[in-house]
Amino acid sequence: MILGNIIPRRIVGLTMDFFDTLIKYETNLWNHVDNRLKAAGAPSLAVLSALRVIGRYAPSARVQELRQELRITVGAASKLADRLEKEGLAQRQPHPSDRRSSLIALSPAGERALALGAQVLQDALDEHLAGEDISAVMSVLQRLDESLTASVAVPR
Repeated sequence: MILGNIIPRRIVGLTMDFFDTLIKYETNLWNHVDNRLKAAGAPSLAVLSALRVIGRYAPSARVQELRQELRITVGAASKLADRLEKEGLAQRQPHPSDRRSSLIALSPAGERALALGAQVLQDALDEHLAGEDISAVMSVLQRLDESLTASVAVPR
């Protein structure tokens, strides 16, 4: 029972245990997948995530899509796009109707990196998550994410 501002210790403990477990799992999964990508000569998970966003919005991805999908600031998204271009994974072109914006497309090297990385990622996740009810886990995580996103301003 919750009275006023007093929350029973067992509820706080369980909630914090959930948070700690979720963060530890996310970190371990990220590191596991990133190591598999590195071993295969694929781009890092951070770069792969950006390539996936650009690929999803092709041929008209913008810094705004990187910012929104990766939940980073506009400045960080712009620097990421610059880095991808410098590494030969993406190409920027002026936006045809907005002088302040540019379009980002995958270069041929970016397309190859995306294909390799996506396959390594898929294989690693299939192997790791075999036998798990992924749709149920995704449903819960998406619902929690949507709830949090609706209540918190996204950085710009």
